[in-house]
Amino acid sequence: MFGFLLAGAALVVTAVLVTATLRMRSTATFLLACWVIVCAEVVAAGEVLSLAHGIRPLGYALFEAGAVALATAAWLRMGRPVPPLPRAWRIGPLPAALALAVASGAAYELFVASSSAPNNWDSMHYHLARVAAWHARDTLAYFPTHNGIENAYPQNAELLVLWTIVFLGRDLFAALPQLLAGLATAVAVYVSALRIGADRRCALFSGLLFPTLTIVALESMTTQNDVVEASFVAGAVAFALGRTRAEVALAGIALGLAAGTKLDILYALPALAVIGLLVLPRRRLAEIVVAAVAGFALVGMYAYVQNIAQTGRPQGTAEQISALQPDVTFGGTVSSVARTTYRMIDVGGFHVPGSIRSHVAGAAKRVFDGLNIAPNPAASTTTGTFEFTYAPNADVSEDSSALGPLGFLLLIPLSIVVLVAWALRRSGRVHGAFALALPLYVLTLALGTRWNLYVDRFLATPAALTLVLAPLAVRRVSLRIVALLLAATTLALALRYDPAKPPGVWNDSRTAVQAIRWPELRPVLDAVQARVPAHARLGVDLAPLDWEYPWWGPRLGRTLVWLPEQGSSGLHWVLLGTRIAQRPPGRWCAKRFPAVHWQLLRRC
Repeated sequence: MFGFLLAGAALVVTAVLVTATLRMRSTATFLLACWVIVCAEVVAAGEVLSLAHGIRPLGYALFEAGAVALATAAWLRMGRPVPPLPRAWRIGPLPAALALAVASGAAYELFVASSSAPNNWDSMHYHLARVAAWHARDTLAYFPTHNGIENAYPQNAELLVLWTIVFLGRDLFAALPQLLAGLATAVAVYVSALRIGADRRCALFSGLLFPTLTIVALESMTTQNDVVEASFVAGAVAFALGRTRAEVALAGIALGLAAGTKLDILYALPALAVIGLLVLPRRRLAEIVVAAVAGFALVGMYAYVQNIAQTGRPQGTAEQISALQPDVTFGGTVSSVARTTYRMIDVGGFHVPGSIRSHVAGAAKRVFDGLNIAPNPAASTTTGTFEFTYAPNADVSEDSSALGPLGFLLLIPLSIVVLVAWALRRSGRVHGAFALALPLYVLTLALGTRWNLYVDRFLATPAALTLVLAPLAVRRVSLRIVALLLAATTLALALRYDPAKPPGVWNDSRTAVQAIRWPELRPVLDAVQARVPAHARLGVDLAPLDWEYPWWGPRLGRTLVWLPEQGSSGLHWVLLGTRIAQRPPGRWCAKRFPAVHWQLLRRC
């Protein structure tokens, strides 16, 4: 823990010195710049150390020591500039109350995330699985796996997680990047709102709404990457709206980080282009484009270059990537836009009576039928259990929740009203550009991926851009009161009814927590934990959707040997996943788990 705190302090010192040297003019931009610089340093360190197989505490320590030295030299050379002091202004009781709710929620999220094991499906399947593999191999290079996206997907968010695991040797604070990203996005919304003319109190109130959105609150306790992505995109926009050259550079770095975090940056590009073209002077836009190219080269392109070297394609050749690409048709695109928009009617945690939900579902069906919109066209829908139904989005899930009631009661109406006002010349193009962010993102998403129940979580990024307009809707005190009550209630209910992290989860064993999302796997988790030594070499042969991360062990001490690629010589333990029947050569005693069709083999 001491090493983790010391390394964290070094990151903060570097960021503070660099940001002070850049002479940020306000506390908010100073904090946002610190977030971008910390992330850029961690990402750059991981990529550089990977080339030397040096992803270990000593490697990070040397890199950070060099960064501190360079930052100190630059700070001294520039005359020891001091960070901007917070301005003494009264934020008002309503923003203060919302800030208290957000701070309380963040404290609870940090407690739950650090006192219980990670257990959401994507983390077990690939987010943390790839982190564990990098940690074991000291490099980000391709490795044997049953799941191609572990190698192919951009990796910046997982590099932030990797940093915490390298220093702690466990996943104690693995969710910290997502939690901090939610708060950083709130700052970015506040800065952008101020820069397009919002009142300071309304801008602060609007920024604080972001961490209360259902999917943001739920993901803040996971190692997913949607909120990290939103923080970089929103941060880039906030810096682009500034006036200094230093902010141009920071915007470029933020865009580079975003490109290196998720392929979903492609869905944000049209909205970013519109904001750039309609809001920024042409010269500044050109400077931002140049800075973005440089930022991509520095902290965004590593995974893409590695994919080209390994597969000849920048996005790699993982089956999941090609399977999600739709056959673009007019009807399929309209259907995906309609389904994504409708699923933003998100009442997760509010326990709306079934009769009301039935009426809403019936009305939705009539609208779809009346407009001749197919509910699940094959050309644009993921097959299997992911099909659309007319029931409103009532689940609380870090995978399938959307933005909560604020999504359909604030963000959608806000976007529509501002666009109509712009068309009637009652609003300017600056507001119109931000109002286009949500519809453009939804349209691009429909063109780029097959619809499934999990696309709603991608909306965190356009939600942040649309919240920049929220000061227009919360000018009246009465509306701020309603928004405060709704936001605080949404946050509380999301955390209370999160099925992956229910109250009291911190009292359960690691295997019990991990099994919450896949209860049938609990006997396998218990058996591997009890029987396989913590530092054993464990042979694994898994089906494409099987979990990988738990088998590395609580302290990531085991070595996973992938069968049949790496062979079974010298192995005493082998784990066979769902319906994997072929055993390695030799005599093995088997423990079978019929509920999931897994086997744990021990050499007889």
